[in-house]
Amino acid sequence: MMKSTFKICQIFLLMCGVFGADADEVKSVMEGDSVTLNPDPAKMQEFILILWRFGEKGSTIAQIDGNDISYPNHTEIFTDRLQLDQTGSLTIKNMRTKHSGLYKLQIEHSKGTPDKQTFSVTIYESPSVIAGAEAEMKSVSVMEGEPVTLHVPQLQGDELIVWRFGDEEKLIAKHDIKKSSPLYFDERFRDRLKLDHQTGSLIITKTITTDSGLYKAKISSNKQTLYKRFTVTVSVPGVSSGVVAVIAVAVAVLAAAAAAVVINYRLKTKLPMELLRVVSVMEGESATLNSGIKMQTGDEIQWQFRNEDSLIAEIKGETIKMYTPDGPDGIFRDRLKLDKETGSLTITNTTTEHIGLYTLKFKRGSETSYNKLVLHVKQREIAVMEGQSVTLNPDKKKQTGDKIQWLFGAEDTLIAQIKGETRTIIMFRDILELDIETGSLTIRNITAAHAGVYTLKIRRGRKPLCQTFFVSVRERKITVMEGDPVTLNPAVEKQSANLIQWLFGDEKQLTRIAQFTGETGIIITYDYFADGSFRDRLELDKTTGSLTIKNTRTEHSGLYKLEIISNGVVSDQTFIVTVKDKVEEKLLKGEDSVTLNPDTKIQRDDQILWMFGDQDKLIAQIRGGTGEIYDDANERFRGGLKLDETGSLTITNIEAEHTGFYKLLIISSRGILYKKFRVSIQLVYLSVKRLQTFTINTGLTAIQRDDEIQWRFGDKNSLIAKIEGGTGKTYDGPDGRFRDSLKLNDQTGDLTIGTCQRNDGGHYKLKIRSSKGNTNKTYIVIIRVLGDDVTDEVWEKPLMKENNDSTGKRVNESADVMKPLLNREYV
Repeated sequence: MMKSTFKICQIFLLMCGVFGADADEVKSVMEGDSVTLNPDPAKMQEFILILWRFGEKGSTIAQIDGNDISYPNHTEIFTDRLQLDQTGSLTIKNMRTKHSGLYKLQIEHSKGTPDKQTFSVTIYESPSVIAGAEAEMKSVSVMEGEPVTLHVPQLQGDELIVWRFGDEEKLIAKHDIKKSSPLYFDERFRDRLKLDHQTGSLIITKTITTDSGLYKAKISSNKQTLYKRFTVTVSVPGVSSGVVAVIAVAVAVLAAAAAAVVINYRLKTKLPMELLRVVSVMEGESATLNSGIKMQTGDEIQWQFRNEDSLIAEIKGETIKMYTPDGPDGIFRDRLKLDKETGSLTITNTTTEHIGLYTLKFKRGSETSYNKLVLHVKQREIAVMEGQSVTLNPDKKKQTGDKIQWLFGAEDTLIAQIKGETRTIIMFRDILELDIETGSLTIRNITAAHAGVYTLKIRRGRKPLCQTFFVSVRERKITVMEGDPVTLNPAVEKQSANLIQWLFGDEKQLTRIAQFTGETGIIITYDYFADGSFRDRLELDKTTGSLTIKNTRTEHSGLYKLEIISNGVVSDQTFIVTVKDKVEEKLLKGEDSVTLNPDTKIQRDDQILWMFGDQDKLIAQIRGGTGEIYDDANERFRGGLKLDETGSLTITNIEAEHTGFYKLLIISSRGILYKKFRVSIQLVYLSVKRLQTFTINTGLTAIQRDDEIQWRFGDKNSLIAKIEGGTGKTYDGPDGRFRDSLKLNDQTGDLTIGTCQRNDGGHYKLKIRSSKGNTNKTYIVIIRVLGDDVTDEVWEKPLMKENNDSTGKRVNESADVMKPLLNREYV
């Protein structure tokens, strides 16, 4: 529930790494803010259609068709949030974490191939809620113990409200109105925060002095974003409001300075400077409040808790006194130690009840000074996986006569206790175990409903002991490769059950996909639900309750919930399943063709579908034993596809436009088989100096008379050299850039470029046709502008280069690199 800023930053950077790896541009924004995705202006010339897609399925969420702007499939998560203008820029307003992901832009032109861009958008929780002076400031004063309300404007129903407090601007409350999510709160305000769902106002009940400080609110809606700031002063009886106000303002100064600062101020009675410090310990540990002084003869010290009427310890002359028996609720009984040499106070076995302001009153001669400290006690947190067990152990060994009580939740509801030799389970009877020897509490088969604060109270004569545990429950997460089976096993062995149900979906909607009825012993799978994606894939084990999903697909990723009903008691467990793409790689190292095989025997009644690219365009199929070949509107394959009776697909005369993802779908009476292939071409990188001559080698020792060699250059595949019938010929190329600078070796086909210029860099493509077969190679030439101090040492190293595939995603292509080591280089 509580996360540190450091962890948030780690998660944010990790997300950027995951999403950004496949994106042309990476965007990161704070939850509640807006983001605008701008197309590359160079790609917007003469467009006829613009499509914006989101998510793994690539659903179109916004489009421009001619002059018409529409939002054909803006699902509920984008309601009233999208704005697309005629420039193609897409704005998403009032964003939530569910809007994180890949946004794909496709631009169709009247001529040529479509342009594509991919944007990775990450929505994160910022450690800072507002930009300082942008927000209106209000001052609010209240007496300790009284409630205070921080008012914000009337809500419209789609707002995200974020409240932060103090020097760290730590998140203390967050509420998504549209989602009707529960109030997120910080432990320091445990049981004391309320949020008015009608107005968005924050209410702090039972205020204490440490609540003084700066509160910041950000209210984001689809129409606007508002900011509010409040300075809250909590006054203590016996301490002037002016003093507390200085403390509150000092907290705000701490936020700006981002450092530990000692705050000094002087009372009207001309006392020496007062100090405010914060001491933080884990619950159960000892806390020492240092006085910062060395005692002398005649010095007097008094320690007070929260207000001047709560004297808890003092040193007067040679006498040390503790006032804990009659102190505030007896919470300090047998816990205080006072150092006679320094006056420092130590509190042992701390609990959250000891949180608050401590005042040291120090008198030496006729002068009196005050030292103020704030003690913060952190709760211990125990994280456990859903469905597993956890044991909460007391720090103190149980003794004869102890009365033990276990309490749960904000209401401190009694759930279990030990009196004498009798133990009683009051709540959660089916999952709780109470050890009568140690007082330890075990929670079995834990679910999210059992997460929260557990408080242990031990009555030992007149000495009360208190210990608090915060238990958080994590969902079980399982990752599987596409095509592989996955089995979801209950965390505990299934007992006799009246009904077992498996459900699938997301947090908003779950659909039943399998069930077992104990009375009849009948298993039913509802595989026609969830769009039929589970058809012939589900197996439910009635002995263990385990669910197996066979031949998994990416659409099987999501939330699975197991519900077990036994004798009227319902228990549940949750699993998060992620199915990753399983891709068969086909890397071409000079070959001009590749064959993609189903690796399964095809029956006559099977339907075979071959698809290509991000839109899964159908390029070939077998139906009823008859094969058919298709081509897209751009005639990308131009007769280069072959389909045989085994279902294998061969792509010939492969060029860069043929690289990307190919998907195979086999539909038969036996079920559905799905395979995915990625075809890529090996690249060779050459790095050369400007104004020098370089040669691109074919790798041939001699060519035959009937061999044909072609050299092409650039994105337009301009023919610049060829050998045909044993005769070589060179061309000037685009813009005449190669005029009088090309030489072709008639024996090997090697191409030499003399006195190379900057614009000679780029893609050089070699095609060799011979009786032995065809070969294609692509060379990337980089022209360098160099200084004089250059070493000529050359090194070779394989390199994985990222390039865009047909889906607009970046794929890995192997490249052999020859690159000199340089002292200075300018490209």
